[in-house]
Amino acid sequence: MSHPRSHPRSHPRSHPRSHPRSLRVLAGLALVVGLVVTAGSPAMAARPRPPSDTTPPTAPTNLVATAVTQTSVSLAWSPSTDNVRVLNYAVWAPGVTAVWTTAPVTSATVTGLHPGTTYGWRVQAWDGRNWSWPSTIVDVTTSPDIVAPSAPSGLHLADDLWGFPVDNVTASKVLVRWTNATDDFGPIRYEVLVDGVVSPNVYDTRPQGLQFGPSSTVWVRQLEPGTTYVITVRTVDGGGNRSAPSNALTVTTDASSDTVAPTSSTLLSAADGGNGACPEELWLRWTGSTDDVDAAAAIEYEVRVNGTIIEVVPGGTMTVAYTEIPSTNNVTIVAVDRSGNAAAPSNVIPVHLLWTTSCVL
Repeated sequence: MSHPRSHPRSHPRSHPRSHPRSLRVLAGLALVVGLVVTAGSPAMAARPRPPSDTTPPTAPTNLVATAVTQTSVSLAWSPSTDNVRVLNYAVWAPGVTAVWTTAPVTSATVTGLHPGTTYGWRVQAWDGRNWSWPSTIVDVTTSPDIVAPSAPSGLHLADDLWGFPVDNVTASKVLVRWTNATDDFGPIRYEVLVDGVVSPNVYDTRPQGLQFGPSSTVWVRQLEPGTTYVITVRTVDGGGNRSAPSNALTVTTDASSDTVAPTSSTLLSAADGGNGACPEELWLRWTGSTDDVDAAAAIEYEVRVNGTIIEVVPGGTMTVAYTEIPSTNNVTIVAVDRSGNAAAPSNVIPVHLLWTTSCVL
């Protein structure tokens, strides 16, 4: 999850003559949650520079990492020089709020980082009126997360959804629920295994963009009628560590003689309809499918983003779906009848999303 970028912007080709707006903002953000400095926040209003001072400090040199943990990086550098004096240094990396020190301190510790992540650090000097050029960028990778999350527990058939009774076993799907796991860092996600194999046909009923609650409820879809399955679930954290599996749940789907899939849909349009916040809206339209047994209203349409089901639309041909996936969302539609027979996926339409409000999972 990225913090808002409040670091100094890139310099123009000539030295700056005045304090850039972004760095004026940084003066009020010297101490933020999760970030600490080795010295106090600079008092930017103290000892103002004369208006005639247009000479920036020299760029700091010899930036090095002196200590690295899973969530922090300590940095040190050689001091800058100035025709009058150097007041402060700002240490920053893209996606991380800048950290300030007061000269002559030339070291800082940044915390609140994520394990196993590479950050490109640089430092700049401030003389009260002019910023130096940035130092050479130093890439530092935090220590990896090597501890697996806990296993989900209490896997069972759920007999209600959002408080309403529901048929939890049909010819093609089952509704299961479990108690969620914990992890030292996160974020976490869950893999549902059907007969020991991770299923791509899982629909999480948690609305996109919301935090995980104490439990999860998901539909396991596209199962074969009249078939017995063993279902388990496991946790995966941000470092790729997988938990042990949950308890096993054995379930048999209802019988059905329908073996013919519906016709495929065509995705007509897919567009970003939101306002740059997560979860972002996806405005979708597609053609309806036909089936040899089921009426049009009984056909379910899986809205898939990069292969993952984010919504299931019964009998409709348009929706406003919500996605918590930044950047490119490759959208497809899969028509499925009541017996679990799935049509070939529709054409793919990519929707590129950018937002400034992160989803907290």
